[in-house]
Amino acid sequence: MVKKATLGMLVVLLMCGLIGLSAKALTASPSQAVITVSGVPTGTQGLAVEVTVDTSVVTLGSATSSVSGALAVTGSMSEGVGVISTSGDLPTTFTITVPLTGVAIGTSMIAVGNVLDKIGGTAISGASAAVDASSVSIASSSSTSSTGGSTTSGGVGGLDHDTITVTINGTELNATSALNVTLAFSDATAVVLDSANPTFTGTGAAQLLTASDPTKNLITAVWSGNITDGAAVLTAMLKPGTTTGTTMISVSKVEVAGGTDITSSVASTVSPDTVTNSAQVSACGTFGLIGPSSVTGPGKAAVAFTVAGASSDLSATLNGSKVELVGGKTAGVAIVTVPASGSLSLALKSMCSGMTSNVDLGSIDVTSGTGTGKKPSINAASVTNNSTRTKLVITGKRFSKTDTSVAIVPTDRIPTSGPTKKGSSIKAIYDPSECIPKGSYVNVTTPNGIGAKKIKVRGSCANLLVE
Repeated sequence: MVKKATLGMLVVLLMCGLIGLSAKALTASPSQAVITVSGVPTGTQGLAVEVTVDTSVVTLGSATSSVSGALAVTGSMSEGVGVISTSGDLPTTFTITVPLTGVAIGTSMIAVGNVLDKIGGTAISGASAAVDASSVSIASSSSTSSTGGSTTSGGVGGLDHDTITVTINGTELNATSALNVTLAFSDATAVVLDSANPTFTGTGAAQLLTASDPTKNLITAVWSGNITDGAAVLTAMLKPGTTTGTTMISVSKVEVAGGTDITSSVASTVSPDTVTNSAQVSACGTFGLIGPSSVTGPGKAAVAFTVAGASSDLSATLNGSKVELVGGKTAGVAIVTVPASGSLSLALKSMCSGMTSNVDLGSIDVTSGTGTGKKPSINAASVTNNSTRTKLVITGKRFSKTDTSVAIVPTDRIPTSGPTKKGSSIKAIYDPSECIPKGSYVNVTTPNGIGAKKIKVRGSCANLLVE
């Protein structure tokens, strides 16, 4: 989807940052775009620049500007950038630098449009904008390091709550259009703020932009209209940290437009105010589910989990199936039986130094297949990696010609073509940057269920098993 919009309500914000995340590392080329704004008339203290990108491929990161004493902001509901001067008029000419964050492999155009005085407003007469790149290419990175854990966060384990609601009450909110809320975490190693954009609601007000800055535990909201009942509600995302444990979350500071501290004048609540990172610790190591989180039943599915602090003689079973420890014992994979529907509980039994520990890895949602035939059966799965492409071939029975999907475990890869069925085999082609490393498994899903197999890998691959 190509999306064009602008920023508005250019009020003085103290801090604003957006960091894109994805389930696997993506790199952008170029990594940033430099927008030159010129012809700005005297007396202009704030403006917005329309930016057009394909938001299914790339998003804009936290903008910075060459103007001393000015703040640059990037919209979360739109792809646009704005600049606000905190010390006088903006200069006639200046630049805005915007990092480019990959969402999916592909290419997106980059184009700038009008220079506006406010969201949806009129173009500033005589002002124009130009960008130093006309397109950006997104590719998979093969050099990303990994500390194990959640496939979306790089942490370990999972959270009992991944969303919090922050409510601020006070009459001061009726007279402002922006809010900065700083959070405090009692254990910042177990649970951390996610960089995903928060949401804002307020009676009489409409959200314009929001941002989350995990480095400062800060969430920001800017809105149009006026709050009429003195209440602002922000919903923010959390992610697992690097250790297990429970953290208490509270509001440590509240600021409105202009940097005015109103913490002591408002009532602030966080719900829930206690969040637990549920990675399971045993005498043999620490374990956290990678996935899949849901499958189509019935059949067999490869399930992966992270391993940290593993004993040298660690062995394990998952739901009675033998676990293969892969990636230098940073992950474990087992093929387990999947029911036709319901919830599949994952019971890990870890064994080391003559000890046995039972670990609850959580559960997988199982959706009943819509087909009327038998579940797929896989005889073999092989991959050939070379400098021009990676080819996956799966042989077996009961594959669907029109509705068969494949997923690589522990870290899925994105094919450039396929999967396609021919006879009793399925084939998929991947870019070299999406090569499949040794130790990988594959899940094959049809409308009748799921099948799994370890992949026999030929050729070298620099990608990590767990990204």
